[in-house]
Amino acid sequence: MEKIAIAVRENGKKVEHFGKCEYFIIYKYDEKTHDIEYNNVIYSSKSHDNDSEEWEKSADSIDGVNIVICEKIGLKAKAEVERRGIKVIESEGFIEDILDDFINREIRKDKVILP
Repeated sequence: MEKIAIAVRENGKKVEHFGKCEYFIIYKYDEKTHDIEYNNVIYSSKSHDNDSEEWEKSADSIDGVNIVICEKIGLKAKAEVERRGIKVIESEGFIEDILDDFINREIRKDKVILP
């Protein structure tokens, strides 16, 4: 079972930039059945001012997840998140659509047979 963190802001329907997100919606993902279920919400401890980009606090907030999905992420933040063992996926749009795309990619990946 993997944990996926999705960076969101305000109404929680669209994916947000990693450094500007207000919180992360956490989902549990079963790699065998490809089922995704809501787990909880993690609020970033950063300042939520419009111009604030305290990505270190966002990175600290998601320690322990396996994957983070965000609209964009800066180079420093991406390097730090990946150093912590978290896979970064950049994607934009509505959360439901992004999760559907993620599941479809994972299913297709399972069907690829390498020699």
